[in-house]
Amino acid sequence: MSDLRLLVLRGFGRKVGGVYFHRKLRARACVLCMLCTLILLSACEPPEPSPELNIDLGMILPEEWKAVSTWESINIDADAEKEYLLFYRYDASTTADGEEISGPIGAVIYDSQTPIGMPEESDDSSRPPAPWLQPYALLPNYWQGAGFGFVAPPRQTGRPEWIVVRREDPRETENRYFEVLAEQMPASVSGQAVGEAPGDLPVYDELIVYGGRSPIGGPTYISIFWWSTISEGYGSTQISAPGGLYVEEWDGAADRSPMRTIRARYPEHDRSLLCKESRFERRLDADLTSPGAYRAAIYYEEGPRKLLFCYGIPQSPFYPEAVVLAYLLQPDGNSQLLTEEARQTVPRALEGFAWVDAMETYSTIPTFAGQAATSQRITTEVLASIIFQVGAELESRLYAFTLEHVPSDLSNRTTDQWRIIGVEPHG
Repeated sequence: MSDLRLLVLRGFGRKVGGVYFHRKLRARACVLCMLCTLILLSACEPPEPSPELNIDLGMILPEEWKAVSTWESINIDADAEKEYLLFYRYDASTTADGEEISGPIGAVIYDSQTPIGMPEESDDSSRPPAPWLQPYALLPNYWQGAGFGFVAPPRQTGRPEWIVVRREDPRETENRYFEVLAEQMPASVSGQAVGEAPGDLPVYDELIVYGGRSPIGGPTYISIFWWSTISEGYGSTQISAPGGLYVEEWDGAADRSPMRTIRARYPEHDRSLLCKESRFERRLDADLTSPGAYRAAIYYEEGPRKLLFCYGIPQSPFYPEAVVLAYLLQPDGNSQLLTEEARQTVPRALEGFAWVDAMETYSTIPTFAGQAATSQRITTEVLASIIFQVGAELESRLYAFTLEHVPSDLSNRTTDQWRIIGVEPHG
């Protein structure tokens, strides 16, 4: 390997300064042959570059990283050459109980580059070899234009699932794409642009990575990356929710276009399996788009979080807050959760109901279990912050629901239950 030295730059996601200025390799036979020689391909011929780079990862990765996958071919930066995606673990640790945690999963794209303006190769081979691999960090990252966090949490087994997609929405493709891309082309020593900007939109220009897995269903992290500028590398945005994420709408075909709307769930009250649910809508962010970027940065705007059941409305809700929420979410199908008298008054009090924002209830009922079998009336209260639609506006109101305990009936094989007997504004 002494004649095939590999220079790996560890300044992730940044243009490296110094004596040499880096550029993309263009599709020229001599450069392609150098790359083929470097990665020990069997022959230097035009076929598609193999993602199975014959390079010892131990020589490439920082000592703190442990590869999760092998090289995977990818190209989302609008040039002709492929790059190489790699997932790795970092921040390994040991718990107080002595359990070794391999750490979260990060991602990096290695870009084949060659220096410009370097001297011709001499007999003593004193100059740096060309080309080399320039790493661009996806996540973790904290440089300008980047996101934060990781692509998958600790304890995830195997590499994260990922797909590449292409923007098709006219709102995102009507821009100075080709002009700006041409301006991004680095200049050679002679001052001429290296390579040519493509005449068509790239086949893929966005990377989507799924990380984690919620017990409710769906990944817990969705990370999205795109090429920004030479100086910044890849831009990113991320959505996370411990209750799982679900893509509700794509811009085009599923798994082939950007995500338009994503549903997110966040567990709230464990005993009744309640979750807050919101939806993230894709937006363009002109304010955070870097100067010189050929496409606008994106982000996902979260809508209001609404209280619901993580796994759907139960057939026979047990706890008081579950009884109230089940009725509010499905009043026509759950009228049996109200007493006869309440079936007339409660619906009128809740006209204009839109969604439940939050709930508060007593964790236990201040009485003895044995009293439930007597004629004593046992009640409890559930406070609910409810959003109402008032004309074109939304209005938040606090209501107090009163519920009455119904003892178990062994002859009819029913457990003890709660019924709503009334509701009124609180405070």
